[in-house]
Amino acid sequence: MATATRKKAGKASTRRSSRKKAAAKKPAPRKKSSAKKKATPVQEPERSAPAMAEVDADVLEFIAAIDQFKQQHGRPFPSWSEVLLIVRQLGYRRD
Repeated sequence: MATATRKKAGKASTRRSSRKKAAAKKPAPRKKSSAKKKATPVQEPERSAPAMAEVDADVLEFIAAIDQFKQQHGRPFPSWSEVLLIVRQLGYRRD
């Protein structure tokens, strides 16, 4: 049994030394080639909120009700059950 332990210890020490050598090596700095052209930036579509004139009064009422709920309960985000409760309090009824 003692021989098997010695062999394992020898392998482990070899692994450690090879890891140390690999960790000590630093990658060579990359050379910039002048042949590459700069990539043209991709234009992303504009993302903006709709103008206040386009927002319906019902939407503003819903947003105000959500904000009021968040302030009253000290929560940054209501759960879906709470959103349904708010919508029902605003008068929504399913047919």
